[in-house]
Amino acid sequence: MIRSRFYIIVNGKPWYITIFLPVTRYHVSEIMDTLSITGINEENYLNALENLTSSRVNNGITYSSSEHRETVSIWAIATSPAEYFNLLVHELHHLSVQIASMNDLDLEGEDVCYINGDIAQYLYPLCRPLII
Repeated sequence: MIRSRFYIIVNGKPWYITIFLPVTRYHVSEIMDTLSITGINEENYLNALENLTSSRVNNGITYSSSEHRETVSIWAIATSPAEYFNLLVHELHHLSVQIASMNDLDLEGEDVCYINGDIAQYLYPLCRPLII
């Protein structure tokens, strides 16, 4: 599993992002500890725990906290490079929209596209072996 933590600047302040990929159920403790630090509520915590312990593939979880200015995104293993690319695009959309919404940015504007692009560019070297 790869764990990557980085930040982007949104509205002049850092927004921290932690990505876990490709995840299996053997990584649950570390991921749940990270989610706890972000202040995740009990319902979302239990949903994430259920998802992570189910051993499902081709799926992910993205949770953001405006209070902590942080997002945690978890991407499971996938059944093919095409499925992993699908998962990456799907979770990247959730990640960008959550950050934009929590910062009162126009979801149809350029700011959310730049957020998406900045994150994608950072993640490219990590994801490249999983999608080729």
